[in-house]
Amino acid sequence: MKRVVIAEDDPDVAELLRLALIEGLDVESEIVANGALVMDSVAARRPDLLILDVELPGLNGLDVFDLLRSDQHWQGVPVLFLTAAPELAATANAPTGVHEILAKPFDIDDLIARAERLLDLKKAGLAA
Repeated sequence: MKRVVIAEDDPDVAELLRLALIEGLDVESEIVANGALVMDSVAARRPDLLILDVELPGLNGLDVFDLLRSDQHWQGVPVLFLTAAPELAATANAPTGVHEILAKPFDIDDLIARAERLLDLKKAGLAA
């Protein structure tokens, strides 16, 4: 079963995401509410997709993204930025693989479609 890590500090949004992904894509998911804990979660068990909020406590999503992309081992993990600040996510070291940016508030069907596309890219070995 595919694994999605949801890095989101708003518990209501995180639970909405978790339930939508489980129902829409039949994946297992883990919620991480603090950016400093994302790397621990990723290292414990490599996800097939990381949904990353830009404005996380501890370590913001842009810093988490930079850490992932600076280590060759994590470069193939697809990232979907889900953020109220899409302009910030768009500047996130773009040449190193921002895969998708979805602005809050978001449409659940759009989120599911983008997540599915990223998971399919990873399966096909096309994710950077």
